[in-house]
Amino acid sequence: MQKIDTAKIANGVKELIERRSTLKQMKGITNAELEAVYTLAFGYYRTGKFDEALKLFQFLVMFDHLNAKYWMGLGAVQQVLKDYSNAVVSYGYCSFLKLDNPKPQLHAAECFLAMGDKVKAASALYALNEYCPKDTEIGREYRAKAAKLRELVGEEAFAVLAKEDEKKS
Repeated sequence: MQKIDTAKIANGVKELIERRSTLKQMKGITNAELEAVYTLAFGYYRTGKFDEALKLFQFLVMFDHLNAKYWMGLGAVQQVLKDYSNAVVSYGYCSFLKLDNPKPQLHAAECFLAMGDKVKAASALYALNEYCPKDTEIGREYRAKAAKLRELVGEEAFAVLAKEDEKKS
């Protein structure tokens, strides 16, 4: 399997964001066409065909970098493939596009924890609690998941994070 550098894709996406355009718009691709590709990619993901899903999600984020759902799919595939550093980048873009969505922040915390970086995992969980809607079903669900993950991360990581924040202020 050829590994594609998500950071390189993200830099290209940054250029398109600065131009306020998408490759989809430049090439005349419709939302319906991309949604058909998404359906196929998600089907591959659900059936364990992760290499195929990865290629399609990479295609989707290249053509419509402003769709948080596509970044979430890419991050999920990368996480399953244990490509945690690229998954974190994908989840970061997803979170940037839809800050009140707690899913990418939770999954980024899982990736950081898998990489052994408890402080960054704590930071992702902190962001989830900061931006996640409080009085919604999804907010309550993901706050509960974050609380369980916080136990795995440990309070020491949150203390380190708090000390780093104190130094910055």
